[in-house]
Amino acid sequence: MKIPLSNFEQYIDETILKRGLDYFKRGHVASFDEITPGEFEAVVEGNEQYTVRLKVRNNTVIENSCTCPYDYGSVCKHVAAVLFYMQQEELGLKLPVNKKGAKNKPATKRKTVSEQVDELLDSLSHDDLKKFIKEQSLTDAVFRRSFLFGFAHKFSGESPAMYRQQVKNILRSAMGRDRFIGWSNAGMVGKAVFGLLGMAMKHVESGNYMSAIFICLPVAEEMVKALDFADDSNGDIGSNIETAFEILNKIASEEIPEDVRLYFFKQCLDLHRKGVFSGWDWHLTILHLASLLAESDSEAESVFLLLDNPGLSEYQKEEAEDIKYELLKKMKGDTEAEKFMEQNIDNPELRRKAIDKALKGEKYDMAISLARDGISLDSKDKPGLAKEWYDWLLRVVIAQKDKPRIIEYAHFLFVDGFRQDQDYYSILKQHIEPAEWAGYVAGLVNEIRSKDRWSKFGVIGKIYITEKWWERLLELVSETKHLPYIQHYEQYLADKYPTELADLYELGIIDYLKRSVGRNHYKEACRYMRRMIKLGASDRVNKLVANLRKEYPLRTALIDELNKL
Repeated sequence: MKIPLSNFEQYIDETILKRGLDYFKRGHVASFDEITPGEFEAVVEGNEQYTVRLKVRNNTVIENSCTCPYDYGSVCKHVAAVLFYMQQEELGLKLPVNKKGAKNKPATKRKTVSEQVDELLDSLSHDDLKKFIKEQSLTDAVFRRSFLFGFAHKFSGESPAMYRQQVKNILRSAMGRDRFIGWSNAGMVGKAVFGLLGMAMKHVESGNYMSAIFICLPVAEEMVKALDFADDSNGDIGSNIETAFEILNKIASEEIPEDVRLYFFKQCLDLHRKGVFSGWDWHLTILHLASLLAESDSEAESVFLLLDNPGLSEYQKEEAEDIKYELLKKMKGDTEAEKFMEQNIDNPELRRKAIDKALKGEKYDMAISLARDGISLDSKDKPGLAKEWYDWLLRVVIAQKDKPRIIEYAHFLFVDGFRQDQDYYSILKQHIEPAEWAGYVAGLVNEIRSKDRWSKFGVIGKIYITEKWWERLLELVSETKHLPYIQHYEQYLADKYPTELADLYELGIIDYLKRSVGRNHYKEACRYMRRMIKLGASDRVNKLVANLRKEYPLRTALIDELNKL
């Protein structure tokens, strides 16, 4: 989400904004630096110290991140506190006092950290720098690890074993007494290991491919083992495995030295044979890497033999066939690959490639035949896949400029399809006469309503927003008491219909509290009351609060939350 600094308050949830302002006023923004032009880093003190990073372009925040675990929105209270810090003079806020009694001032006119570092490095002697690094390495464990592993490729002792040990140390330090890694500690593991992978990416960028492989393979192997004794419900560990494989895929796709290629290729085959990633998609991903690295017929044959595994699931078999196809194409040429594709055309990925090739070669009849065969094959058991083949049919008739068929397929996919591979609505609008469009859309809406699908509300809402039919959108929203729906459409209706929206919120809140109990639900109801206040319905909220106090006198937590309004 892009956030203009000049009016950032309008883009942040009111509760988060209030907490961020409180943090700012209490001096919790402990440090603030411009790292490079337009890139800022701040430390905000809460229950722990959290690092906030912002990227600003043209006085607009285009990226923001925080190391805190908040995941209920795009901006947390720590980011909000930093935004207040940056805009304190423009907002006329009193400068907070830090713990040392000094007033914190924005550092916008100081040199960036990058400039300060460059200036200092230019002034230091070689001996001074060596002395500092040695002293820091002996006294600061974090600095020592960063330094040693960042430059491990510079000495002969570098090996996968040293990185493997580092990953094991990270995992061991995160374990509880039961040798299990809980949810919060899994996040710590994820961040620490991601730091190692960041080093690997830097090695790739500088051409140190072997060092990157030395890091990524042990990371992937040890992290997949960790999934057996860690709560990875947040994906911190799994995402590192994905990142490791992304880096390895990048290496395998580049021109790399022969000794590196041979080592990498052998490691891929060994890891697959050992079943290190067995039971996971990565079990075949490692063979995909080997297929990218294979250069000789014997190497390709080694990969083929491992891919011919009768124990593969249907999905894995399809993936293995796709790897075979690409390997055949590379080693034997298009003719052999085409034969293999024809023999295995029921494989969805191979069918996609066949249709795409026919479409690009303007072999439209062949593309249509392949798509229709796919529809016949998959309509019963794989309706989602069948819809994809309809989408390919649409692509073909668009290339043919077949207007009646374009309208037919786009209409079908918009009304009946739950896939949205293209903007079917826009395609319809481009091909239907303007004079007929309003009536056509009305028919579309009626047809969608008749389907009674769970998604009809959102689809019709998008139509009304696209056409700017605000009165009809209000009528649609009035059909529900679902508060998140009302909030979603508020941005489109607030200017014209503030009173009507406040009415809908009130009905929704009353209905919500009839069905929901507990402090968290009460906080949620009060959040929507604050939205009513923003719409100018303060009097309505006061009456609603009075009625709720009468109706639920024994709900002490509700009364407590209402008193905070």
